[in-house]
Amino acid sequence: MATYTKEEAQEWAWENLKGQWTTLITPFTPDDQIDESGLRRNIQHIRKLGTAGAGCTWGMGEFWSLTHPERLQVMEIVADESRGQWTIGAHITHTSAGAMLDLARNAESMGYDLLIVAPPYMVTKTEEQVVEWVRYLAKNTSMAIMFYNSPQFGIVLNPYSLKQLCQIPNVVGVKEASFNQQLSIETHLSLGKDAIISTPDEWIFWRGKELGFQQQVMFSNTSDWRFDIPGSNNYVQFIDRATKGDLDEAFYETHLRRIKELSDTWWTRTVTKLNGALPIPMVKYWAELMGMAAGHTRFPLADMTEAEKSELKRELEPLKPRPTVPAQPVNNRVSWLTNNNAFFSGMLLMVSVQNVEEALEADRGGADVVDVKNLQEALVGSGHPSVVQQVRSQIPVEKHVSVTLGVVPSQPGTVAMAAYAAAVLNATSVKVGFCNTDYDTAVEILIQARRAMEGFNTKLIGSLFADNGLYDGLDPYLMLKLAKEGQCDGFLIDTLTKDGRNLFDFIPETKLKEMVLEGKELGLSTSLSGHLRIEDLDELARINPDIVGVRGAVCADGDRGRSVAWESVAEFKRQLDMRKSGEVNVFPETVAVTGNGSSGGWVIIDGRGKSCAGVIAALSRQMESDHQSFVEVILADALNIYDVTLWTEQGNHHLITQRKDTDGTVRVLIQP
Repeated sequence: MATYTKEEAQEWAWENLKGQWTTLITPFTPDDQIDESGLRRNIQHIRKLGTAGAGCTWGMGEFWSLTHPERLQVMEIVADESRGQWTIGAHITHTSAGAMLDLARNAESMGYDLLIVAPPYMVTKTEEQVVEWVRYLAKNTSMAIMFYNSPQFGIVLNPYSLKQLCQIPNVVGVKEASFNQQLSIETHLSLGKDAIISTPDEWIFWRGKELGFQQQVMFSNTSDWRFDIPGSNNYVQFIDRATKGDLDEAFYETHLRRIKELSDTWWTRTVTKLNGALPIPMVKYWAELMGMAAGHTRFPLADMTEAEKSELKRELEPLKPRPTVPAQPVNNRVSWLTNNNAFFSGMLLMVSVQNVEEALEADRGGADVVDVKNLQEALVGSGHPSVVQQVRSQIPVEKHVSVTLGVVPSQPGTVAMAAYAAAVLNATSVKVGFCNTDYDTAVEILIQARRAMEGFNTKLIGSLFADNGLYDGLDPYLMLKLAKEGQCDGFLIDTLTKDGRNLFDFIPETKLKEMVLEGKELGLSTSLSGHLRIEDLDELARINPDIVGVRGAVCADGDRGRSVAWESVAEFKRQLDMRKSGEVNVFPETVAVTGNGSSGGWVIIDGRGKSCAGVIAALSRQMESDHQSFVEVILADALNIYDVTLWTEQGNHHLITQRKDTDGTVRVLIQP
């Protein structure tokens, strides 16, 4: 409970509004009553995350659906659970001035620390009206007030009007949630030194670092309890540090980027469906998936459909945080290839298609990835957006649908727009290829494409062509460097020539093996393509990329100009799987098992159902952080077993034992 005077409100706010603040939902019972016990459990859960403060009966709390007594009931529960040890704010916006003041008086008597208010969303249509409305509230309370600038209330104030508000003595700042980045930035730059300005999204920290302003509080969002659990509060950690000026980009990349991208995708999708309303149905179901109480949304909002719930659950499950376990390495790039519900470990089969009919043939034949491209454009081009949309709607959601842009022009903006379109169409990945582009321009193009896709789940794949030398193009041996500096999630090496030669005619197996293994150590997904045939599978298996891309080999009569045939896809997939299982042995000799035991800890890395890149990246990180502990790797794929043993030898580690369990999995014990 705050103990400041009206004149001290701003000073109090500077001292106390810091770090991560949460927004509470209002859980309902099946008979549409407030779920008091559920709300109390939610508060206890969130407090364990280390969240600095909380707001109730806000937009996400469905205040517009609550009766006046219900709003007071929620406020009382939150105040009681905080016990004066958790900073709390009450949202008191109302169309009635009298009701607003009554909520403010009750908040003060219950021990709330501050109020938040927005325009009354009916007849207040000018900015001057909004300023006077807030001035009226401030005149009748001594509590600190944060103004909520959001289009949800029918009007968004510009920085000039916001400055007028912040000159009112007990208006301490603004939650700038206009969804207009330029307005947020201008508000920070013009008011941030005199009042607390908070934009409820992480992008503001990167822009603040660039432009020289610092946001001291995330006031407030649902990301803490949607991204964190007690014992694994990565989001709260990140925000607490970022609000102090310590912007740990590597930490965000490793622990938060993937789940934030999923959140942004569903947020945008739900808001679009609701024609601009807050995505409360999605947020409440997400809460249930995290073990919290939520219940239904109140009329006129409808809950998510069962199909939507199933899709969100499936996509969130592999990204949900787990309690922190010491010395368990985490891979930050190729986790999109480690969805146990969709794939087995080892090489995945990618089939290039030009239309929906071919896509369905590829899916019927068992392709893991359906890749949309346009073979009619020079040097390979991208399929029309309508084709991508149709394919994505027809292929099961658990299957990957990628988009090939082909050889892109040396125009970062144009390519970024194409990458953005692929992301909007919900492509799993987009491949950006380079031939005659110079290296520095290629890096810039990839970085701009990455920025264009922020907020989406689509992965960025950089691509060079093994036969670029025929076109005076970019050296394909720069692929790893380009993928790393271009901020890619993975890379693809392909070919352009149509004279019968394939990938192995331009880069030998040994060199490809080196590139793929190094890519795995960097945590990049690795893909090989380029007129590959079934007779190339032994070489491909020894290289063991995450993805093998084909077209001609799975077309009728092996002619890439003809249509994809499901029977050919099924046979290629069968042959590939035989090499993954070890039924077809592609190695001339076994790898020696050597080494002596010594004392140390014991770490287990479960590589079942994960890409080889994910396993080796996890191994690399483990060895870098701990040179003493034994590492036991559990594997179920013959090719991954070989690569792990090869990696062990090349890194001068000791392979102690290699034991096969009764379920067919192999346990490889490694000593650093």
